[in-house]
Amino acid sequence: MTAELITWLHEQINVDEATAADQPPELWLPDGLTPDSPLATLYAPARTIAMKRDVLAAWRDPDHADLGDYEALHSDWAVRVLALTSYSDRPGYRTEWAPDDE
Repeated sequence: MTAELITWLHEQINVDEATAADQPPELWLPDGLTPDSPLATLYAPARTIAMKRDVLAAWRDPDHADLGDYEALHSDWAVRVLALTSYSDRPGYRTEWAPDDE
């Protein structure tokens, strides 16, 4: 895992957070849901942003620092999948950050 990937991911998540702050719920809710619906919170950008930050926090956890450890490898894979699935279309993404298929 590279420091550049982690830094870049933090930057992308910060952009998402700033963008979401300026959007009314009608832009991110699926058709048929209103902001007062109990299901609306499932689609809230803040929820997705918090999940992404949690993935990065889990990777930085000192208990996961040993790359020989299965949990560390699992966290590394999750960070790489996050970058690929959420941000691979953004400037700065590198194909070498993609998760290994093995």
